Amino acid sequence: MNIKPLHIYFILSIMMIIKSSICVKAEINHSAWRLHLPDPITSFGACKEGGYIYVYGGHVGDAHVYSKETHSKSFVRLNLKSKKKTWEKLPFNDPLQGFGMASYRGKIFISGGSQATNEESEESNLSSLNKVSVFDIRKKRWSDLPPLPEPRSSHEMVAHDGKLFIVGGWHMADGKGVEWHNHGLVADLSDNPITWEKLPDTDWVVRANSAAIVNNNLYVIGGLNDEGTTNAVRKLNLVSNQWSEISDFPGTNRIKAFGSASCELGGKLLVSPFSYQPRFYNESNSSWQPTLSKVKEKRFFHRLVPLNKTKVLFVGGASWDGHLDSMEILDFATEIGNETHSNSTSELNQKSSSWGGFRGSGNSTTTNKNLPLSWSDNKNIAWRANLKGYGQSTPVIWGNFIFSTSTLGDFSEKSLVYCHDLSNGSLKWQRSIHSPVKIKRSQYVSQAAPSPVVDSHGVYVFFENGLFIAFTHEGQELWRRSLTEEYGPMEGNHGVGSSLCQLGENLGLLIDHAGPSYLLKVNKKTGGNHWKLDRPERVSWSTPTLIAKDGKEMLFISSNGVVECFDFKNGQKIWAKEGFDGNTVASPTFAKNLLVIGSSKPEQTTALRSKSNDNMTMGVAWIAEDATCSFSSPLVTSEYLYLVNRAGVATCHELENGKKKWDLRLPGSCWASPLHAPQRIYFFTKDGETVVLKDDGSREILSQNVLSIDGRVYGFAVAQSQFVVRTGNELICLQDLNQ
Repeated sequence: MNIKPLHIYFILSIMMIIKSSICVKAEINHSAWRLHLPDPITSFGACKEGGYIYVYGGHVGDAHVYSKETHSKSFVRLNLKSKKKTWEKLPFNDPLQGFGMASYRGKIFISGGSQATNEESEESNLSSLNKVSVFDIRKKRWSDLPPLPEPRSSHEMVAHDGKLFIVGGWHMADGKGVEWHNHGLVADLSDNPITWEKLPDTDWVVRANSAAIVNNNLYVIGGLNDEGTTNAVRKLNLVSNQWSEISDFPGTNRIKAFGSASCELGGKLLVSPFSYQPRFYNESNSSWQPTLSKVKEKRFFHRLVPLNKTKVLFVGGASWDGHLDSMEILDFATEIGNETHSNSTSELNQKSSSWGGFRGSGNSTTTNKNLPLSWSDNKNIAWRANLKGYGQSTPVIWGNFIFSTSTLGDFSEKSLVYCHDLSNGSLKWQRSIHSPVKIKRSQYVSQAAPSPVVDSHGVYVFFENGLFIAFTHEGQELWRRSLTEEYGPMEGNHGVGSSLCQLGENLGLLIDHAGPSYLLKVNKKTGGNHWKLDRPERVSWSTPTLIAKDGKEMLFISSNGVVECFDFKNGQKIWAKEGFDGNTVASPTFAKNLLVIGSSKPEQTTALRSKSNDNMTMGVAWIAEDATCSFSSPLVTSEYLYLVNRAGVATCHELENGKKKWDLRLPGSCWASPLHAPQRIYFFTKDGETVVLKDDGSREILSQNVLSIDGRVYGFAVAQSQFVVRTGNELICLQDLNQ
C-alpha cells in the first residue's frame, strides 16, 4: 500500500527536534549510574557480547531529515570490566537506521534497515534494505549472509537458541511506497548457508515495535500500524507455533508503546516505553507490574541491554528535547529475587523432590515412601509423553520440571532437549541443535546415551557428538561448547555413554574412547574448564561417581581395566588399581565406606574398602565370585548389594563380605539400574516388565508389572510419589492414583 501524506505527518509529529551534544568518552557518574554514548542517536542497534557493549549506526542530525549525512557512521564498543571507560572504534559496515541487531556466540548480526542515498540538499529517498551482515568479533571482520526474502526496516531481531527471529517492520521505497509485513522470519544459524523461513502469518501489522523471547514465547510489544500507535502485545509460542494476544501494555498517551524497548531479565519480560516507569509482565495472571526502580530520563527509540540477570542498561534514544547520548543502569535484583522466591519452594524442598542426574545422587536410592507398587497399561499411569527421535539417557527432575534428551535423523543430525511438566506431562519447551558431527545410527551405536544433570540454576546436557550445553529451567541457553571441535571426534564402534556428574558449582565429565581420552572439571556458570586431564585411549561407557566427604571431593572412575580416584578440586590422581576386567559399562557405587566395582566378567565384581578415614587409600574388601554385573550398575543398601547380569539374573549379596544370598531370574535383562525405595527394590527390565522385591534380603516378590512399550526401557527418574520411566521415544509417568 501507499502511505497517506496525513499519515506521514502524524508519524513526524511524534518525533522531535534534535539537540546535538557530543561526548567522546564514556563518562561515569557513579552516584547516578549514568553513562554517555559518543553521539546522541536514535533508531540504532546495541547489544552485549563477551563483556562488551556494542553500539552501531542509527540516526543523527535534525528530526524528519534523512540524507547520507544523517546516518551515524559509528560502530563502537565499551569494555565493561575496564576502569578506563573509553569507546573503542570498530570497522564500520553500512550506514543504516531502523535495522535489526543481535549478538550470538561471538558474532553480531545486522538485518535490513533503511538507508538514504540523497544528499542533504536533495529530496529524501529513504528506502528499506534486505541485506544481512555478520561481524566476527575475534577477527574484527564483516561478511555478508543470505539476504532477507524482501526489504524490511523498522523491525526487531532477537537471537535465541541458535536462531535469529525477525518480527514487525515494513518495506519503504524512496520514502513513498510502503508495504507492511504480516509475517516474521526465522533463520537457524547452524545451517550453512542459513535460510530465512516465514513465521506464521498474522492478521495485524506493526513497525517501531519492540520484541523479546521469554520462556519460549516470542513477544511483540506495541509500535505503529496503519491506524496509528498501539499498546497491543502479541506472543508466538515457539513450541506450538501459534500466535495469541495478551493484555495490552498500560498507557494512554499518544505515543503509547511506540518505539519501546524490551528484553528478557531473570526469566521475565521487561518493557520500557516513553515513560519513567518500566514494567514487568507477570505470566501467572497476565498483568503488567510497574518496577520499583524508575529511569531518570524518559526515552523512546532506545535500547535495553541486560548486563546480567538483574541489571539492565538503558541506552540512548530520544525525548521531547531531542536525541539522547545518555545511558542509565537499573538493578532489579529485589524484584527478580522476590518473585523467584514467591513462585517456588525453597531450594531444600526442591532438592527433596528432585532426581539430579544419572542414578539420582549416584546410587539409585530414594527416600520417597509413596511410590506406586503396581501398575499396568490401564492402571496408575499418570501420563505418557512422546519424544521425537530416539534416546537412551535417563531423565532428570527439578521441582516440576523434567528434562530429557534424544537425537533425530539417520545420522543423528539433530540433538534435542525437552522440558516437560511433571504434573501432567505437557511440553514446556523443546530445543533442537544441529549436531557438529554426523553419527550413523544403528542398534550398536549409543543414541543420546549420556544423561544430563540439573540443579537450582539450570540443566546441563552432553551428547556423544560432543555438544555440551547449559540451559535455564525455562530453556534459555546459558553457554555452549563443542568438544569434538575442541579436542577431536569421538571414536569407536559404540559411541560415548558416560554421563555428566556434578558437585556444587562444578561438573565432571569422562571421555574414554578409541581416540584421545580426557577427564574434565567444568564450571557450571561459564562452561569453562577448571582443569583437563589427558588419558590413555581406553574405550568405556561408565560414569564417574563424585562424592564430598569430610571436606574432600573425590571422583571415582571404573574404566576398562582400571579403577582410579582423583581429587576433584585440583585433578590430582590419589590412587589407581589395575587388573580389572569387564568393568566398561557399569558405574562404581560408593556407600557405607565401600566402593563397589561392577564387572561383566566372573570373579571381577569387587568391593574396595578405605584403609583410612580420609579414603586416600583403598584395598580389596571382597570379591563377589559368583555374580556379574553388565549394563546396570550395582545397587547398595544398608545391608545388601544387588546386581543384574547380562542374562537378566538378579543376585543379592551381603554387603559386609560379598557372600551371595540368592539369585532370581527376571523376565528379561535390565539396561536400567535397580532402584531402592523404602522397603522395596525395583528391577526394570528392558522390555517393560518390572519386578518389585522386599528390601530385607528375602527374595519376596511384592508385585510384577507389565507395560506395553515401543522400544526398550533405558532408565527412570523419581520425584515425590512418581516414577518417570524412559523408553527410546517416550516418557511414562507412574503414580498411585488412589492416594
